[in-house]
Amino acid sequence: MRILFSTWPAHGHLLPLLPLLRAAQRAGHDVVLASGAEGAAEASRRGIAVWDVGPSRAEADAAFRADPPDLGALPPDQRMPTVIRGMFGAAAPQRAAALVPLAEQWRPDLVIHPITELAGAIAAERTGARHAVHGLGPLPAEAWEWFGARFGALCADWDVPGLEKAIVERPYLDNNPPLLQSDAVAAFRNRLPLRPEAGEPAGPDETLPWTAEQLDALPYDRTLHLTLGTLFHGATGVFETALAGLRRLPVNVLVTVGPGTDPGRLGPQPPQVLVADFAPHALLLPRCAGLVTQGGAGTIVAALCHGLPHLILPQGADQFVNGAAAERAGVALVLPPPELTADAVEEAARRLLDDPALTAAAHEARDEIAALPAPDAVLEMLTR
Repeated sequence: MRILFSTWPAHGHLLPLLPLLRAAQRAGHDVVLASGAEGAAEASRRGIAVWDVGPSRAEADAAFRADPPDLGALPPDQRMPTVIRGMFGAAAPQRAAALVPLAEQWRPDLVIHPITELAGAIAAERTGARHAVHGLGPLPAEAWEWFGARFGALCADWDVPGLEKAIVERPYLDNNPPLLQSDAVAAFRNRLPLRPEAGEPAGPDETLPWTAEQLDALPYDRTLHLTLGTLFHGATGVFETALAGLRRLPVNVLVTVGPGTDPGRLGPQPPQVLVADFAPHALLLPRCAGLVTQGGAGTIVAALCHGLPHLILPQGADQFVNGAAAERAGVALVLPPPELTADAVEEAARRLLDDPALTAAAHEARDEIAALPAPDAVLEMLTR
C-alpha cells in the first residue's frame, strides 16, 4: 500500500506523525512524507522519502509578517484564530498546488495529515485515497473552527465541495492522553485513540550533545530540562530569567536553546548547568525529573510519556491553552509572562521537584498513555 503523510514544516508537527509512519514502514508499505523545506529536511535526515512542497515555514512566516493583522485591536479570544488563519490557512493553497499533482501521479492508497496541514485532505479527496486526520496532543476543543476557517474556500478551489463537511467524519487519530484533555478538536466524531511517543533519535548514531564525562560530572541527583522549543527559542531573556531561578536550587539543568543557534549566547554557567542547541527528547527525558518549557503540545505529551511533571512558561501560539489544560490535569504549573521572575521560577521549580501530587498525576498520565492502542494496531485498522 502507498501511504502519504503530509505535515506543516515544523519539528513539533513532524514528530507526532513518526510513530505511525514507522509502523507503516515496519509493515512494508511504501511511505512518503510531504512538507515544506524544514519538515522535508528533518524527515530526510531520518531516512524518510520526502516531497518538498512549499511554502517553507520561513516563507509562510514572512508572508504573514509582511501584512500582519493588528492583534492588539482584536478581542483576546480572536487573536489566536486570526494568527492561525493568517499562517496555516493562507499557506494551504500554495502547498496544495504543489502537493496535489504529485499525489495524482503517485496515487496513494491512504493519506494522513494533522489538522494544521489541510492540503493533504485535498490530495486524498482528489485521488480517492482513504484519509485520516492526525491529532497533535492537547489542542483546544474549538481548534477546528480555527484551522478549518479557510478550508471551505480551499475545497471550492479544488472542486471538492463535499469535503468541507465530510472531513469531520474521517478517522481522527487522537494521540492526546484523556487525563490531559478529553475533548481536543471536538468537531471530529470518528475518533481512534493512538498511543503517542516521546520522539525518536534522528538515527542510530545520534547521541546527546554532551559527553558521558560531562553528564557524569553533574553534581546533583535530580535534573531538569529547560527549553523554549524550536519556534520560540529566540527569547533569550526568558532563558536568562529561568536560569537565574533554577541555579538557586540543588538541581542539574540541561538546556537546549534551539536547533542551529549558539549555546554561548547564555554566557558562562555553573557546573550544574549544561547548554546545547538541541537534544532529542527520546534520549534526554529519561535522565530528567521534570521539564521547564514553553508548553508546546508535543513537548507536554512527550513529558507525560515519561511521567514527568512540567513548569510551563507560555510564550505564544497555543501554549497558553496547552498550559491551562496541563495545569487542570494536575501535571503542570504555569507562569505566564507577567509573573515570570527568577523568584517565581525558583519557587515553582522547587514545588515541581518536591510536590508528590504533581509527580503522581504525571505518572497516572504515563500509565494512561501506555494503555492506548499502539501505532501498529491503529495502522492495521486504517489499512485493512
